[in-house]
Amino acid sequence: MGALLSSGKPHDARRAARLALCLAHLAALTAAACGCRKPADASADAGAAAPAGDAGADAAPSALASTEGQAAPAAPAWPPSDKPLLGVTAFVATVYKEPRDTSKKLGYLRVGSRVPRSAEPAGTAGCPGGWYAIEPHGYLCVGEEATLDLNDPILKAAGPGPNMRTALPYRYAFVRAVLPLYLRVPTAEEQRKSEFKLDEHLSWFEENKATVQRVILGANDVAIDARGVPLAGKQLGELGLGKNSLELGEGALLGGEGDGDPIPFWLEGGKRLIRNISDFKVPDYAVFADRARRFTGLSLIGSFATGPESLSRRFAITTDLRLAPATKIKPDTGSPWHGVELTDALTLPLAFVRARSARDVQIQGDKATPGKELPFRDIVPLTGRMRRIEGVKYYRTRDQRYVSQLDVGLAVAPSAWPEVAEKGEKWIEVSITHQTLVLWEGKRPVYATLVSTGQAGVADPKTTTATVRGIFRIRNKHITATMDSNESSSVGGRAETTADAPSASRGAKPEKGGSSKERSPKKPGASAAAKPAAGEKVVPRKGDGEYGVTRRRGEGTYALKDVPYIQYFASGYALHAAYWHDVFGTPRSHGCINLSPIDAHRLFLWTDPPVPPGWHAINTGEELGEGTTVIVHE
Repeated sequence: MGALLSSGKPHDARRAARLALCLAHLAALTAAACGCRKPADASADAGAAAPAGDAGADAAPSALASTEGQAAPAAPAWPPSDKPLLGVTAFVATVYKEPRDTSKKLGYLRVGSRVPRSAEPAGTAGCPGGWYAIEPHGYLCVGEEATLDLNDPILKAAGPGPNMRTALPYRYAFVRAVLPLYLRVPTAEEQRKSEFKLDEHLSWFEENKATVQRVILGANDVAIDARGVPLAGKQLGELGLGKNSLELGEGALLGGEGDGDPIPFWLEGGKRLIRNISDFKVPDYAVFADRARRFTGLSLIGSFATGPESLSRRFAITTDLRLAPATKIKPDTGSPWHGVELTDALTLPLAFVRARSARDVQIQGDKATPGKELPFRDIVPLTGRMRRIEGVKYYRTRDQRYVSQLDVGLAVAPSAWPEVAEKGEKWIEVSITHQTLVLWEGKRPVYATLVSTGQAGVADPKTTTATVRGIFRIRNKHITATMDSNESSSVGGRAETTADAPSASRGAKPEKGGSSKERSPKKPGASAAAKPAAGEKVVPRKGDGEYGVTRRRGEGTYALKDVPYIQYFASGYALHAAYWHDVFGTPRSHGCINLSPIDAHRLFLWTDPPVPPGWHAINTGEELGEGTTVIVHE
């Protein structure tokens, strides 16, 4: 007789003992220190969850409905009009617990954010402009990072901030050929001087544009509710009055309102009317600040076309207000894959089909016979019964078939409940063997999906790319932050610091400099370009264009800008969206837990504590609330 998979029914005795032992072992573990490995741009990708009209400010996650099908209550206008406001003018502005920069860091805001502030400063120690209290907690220094002047052009240039009503908070694109990140609209001559064989490239692009700029339906083409849950009965691309990705023009796909957006006010006349806020500093006369390497992922907030004086090229605006030539980037829409909301009708146990060649199985006696083909990533409800034939487990489906353990990933209830479930709290369960994630509220499962954990599976995370196992709590949450190609980020994980804490993975060390700026940890053996001493003149290098010396020359990696919905639960290990792949259900990462954009967005809105309106990232703790429990097991 087949054994049952889920708790509350007869089990295979050995399996029950093994699961109970596993959970007991998890409870004894502490957080490990190696991780999601080698992020690249780090220090806190600073942020601001949305000023007026932006989605990040639309509603605090805590206000979102938790009952299936229930609409979220109307959110108050953001920012409030009846309170004095403070605006962020640096790419990142750190929030401190007390009015001094040696106190605990609570989180950070991003350029363009506006938040309610106190009428008067709490002091000026180390901050001539004054330390102002902001909502809901903490202090910001008015000066280099923030202003009381809400007409500051940087605030307007930065736009509304990340859109938290959608699965991807920005528009994204990938670099197809090395490009300079311009600080102002370059002339034709400046472009030819800065970009190798530009005329040949433009000729190729004109001939192939229709093919190379083509997109497919992606993450933002799935209709979701206010909780981030995909709407039942809606087909991919069915967005009501909204246009899907196939209906958008190039301008909108690269972050603009449409194809006819004008050159922004701060770039008119071939000048730049605001300062460079990126972490790559260059002289005021520079045409561009750094280059983006091939395969770099860029996050975009606008785009515009130019006239013949600038070769009639379109430029996309990055979140740190630099310009990427549109002919050298490809719009990307992310994976439309997502998990499923669990209900009384569809609940655990269930299986996700992970093999493309999977078939159901008929069992007669001790013989298993392959049957009909199973759609890839199909969701198969199970009864809880299991048969083992020739060493392979087969799980009984509710429609009286079987599926092989070789083809599916399981989401099942545990045989012994962890303490957090007994208390009725929220918790996240991740199975490395099955590549599944389940959201729990006490003992009730509410959502299940496929993930991609570390490539090394259940190996030792201290020496491999395996994901750390144990019981943790979310340490900090970032609407977005930058990682490198190995998914490392110096925003990684220590509860007593902000997201700009250096990653502890494999000895990576942050560059000197920025407490709250994005920085790239230098990998062992990497030959980064040497930085000039203070006051030393920067000498351009041959072949790099006029001002194109790159910080990561020869490092063999590339940046993934604004990785969405990052939640660190251990040093160097995070749950986060992956907009660059669609192999969820297969181990893929360098230690982090990759989710599809839709699932990562849903998870981010569900976990505690919520990121306050106007903020871009928080550290959990007594001031803003303890993080949701994360349990990772084999």
